[in-house]
Amino acid sequence: MIRKLFGSLFFRLALLVMTVVIATQLFTISLANRERHKLLERQLYIQVLDTLSFLENSMTGMDNEEKQNFLDSYNRPGLPSLLPFNADQGQRFADELPPIGAMLTQRLSHDLNEPIQAHFALRDDHSELWVHVHVLGQPYWLVMPFGRYRDRMITTMLQASLLAGLFATILASLFAWRITRPISRVVQASRELASGEMPKQIPETGPREVQLLAHNFNSMAQALDNAARERRLMLAGLSHDLRTPLTRLKLTLEMQEASVDQHDMLSDIDELSRIVRQFIDFARAEESNQMVPVALADLASSVVARFRREGMDARLDIRGEPELQADALALERLLSNLLENARRYGQPPVVVRLERGENEARLAVIDHGKGIPEALRETALAPFERLAEHRGTDGGSGLGLAIVSRVVKQHDGTLNLTEEDGAFKVDIRLPMA
Repeated sequence: MIRKLFGSLFFRLALLVMTVVIATQLFTISLANRERHKLLERQLYIQVLDTLSFLENSMTGMDNEEKQNFLDSYNRPGLPSLLPFNADQGQRFADELPPIGAMLTQRLSHDLNEPIQAHFALRDDHSELWVHVHVLGQPYWLVMPFGRYRDRMITTMLQASLLAGLFATILASLFAWRITRPISRVVQASRELASGEMPKQIPETGPREVQLLAHNFNSMAQALDNAARERRLMLAGLSHDLRTPLTRLKLTLEMQEASVDQHDMLSDIDELSRIVRQFIDFARAEESNQMVPVALADLASSVVARFRREGMDARLDIRGEPELQADALALERLLSNLLENARRYGQPPVVVRLERGENEARLAVIDHGKGIPEALRETALAPFERLAEHRGTDGGSGLGLAIVSRVVKQHDGTLNLTEEDGAFKVDIRLPMA
């Protein structure tokens, strides 16, 4: 389920929009943070210059003792301080300067045309930037409080970015759902069409390309439905019209005097009637009739009894008596076609086995003939497909297994052609719900 979601167009569109929005937000935050660093660095640079200018003006003309007394009164906690050059002895500094401190050092070095040394000290309750300067030709450490210049993200901007990202996620999901919803309808309708059902008309909404896709699918589905309807009418009408002359021919032959060829001619007419009946069954197999409760054991007993009366060695193996909602006439056609195929192409004995699974009914027809080669089993289920060894020699129509396959699909079941203990087995499983 998760893999299906990740591979969907909806997820990919939503992910694309969210990725673009998040990337834009990150770029905006980075740009804003960079501009903020420049602004703070400029403020710190101006403060350093103003402090140095004030100190030089104030200390001009003083002797060393007066300078020391002035600095003792000037240096206060939390304010800029001017310390002797050896004041860094025993101090603990960070390994790297913060971005603002590095920018300030680079700018001072450029403006003063000499390398400037700086250190960053992180104390328990405050932080300091130590800058090596010269005041009146003597080296000092200018210690600048760094609290207001801390490199921290702007809380308001982060909150705005999170809200924008959340809004973009919701908007992207709605946008992706809006685009993919019509396509999902087309996919669902195509599944219904592939299963043999005529889907409902798809609303032709959404972007122009999606509207065109829905319109073309509706046209295609309607054309296929019309073609299927015309084919059913043609098969049913043609088959019905053929039955009347065949019946007349059979009656005429039966009323004539017995001849050498009469038996063969009657057999040919019966064969033609059987083929016509299969055409009718094939046309009806496309129609969805009313589903009613069906006792599968009773239905199988009735069909097997009919074939036994015709001289077929058929046995019924009931291992369970499942009941299901089904089209009784369609299931009767299904079992009749399987038994007819077993009689024509298999070898006795033929066993019809019934079992009841947890949520399914199992119907199997087993004969002891050669069966169908595994490479040809899929082909044998197609309409009008007849195996090469029987082509043109058995009088069949190639619709027997096609009718079976269509009835199984109509009931949402499964059909498998397998082997069991050297015998050929047609295994059918029908859901009981």
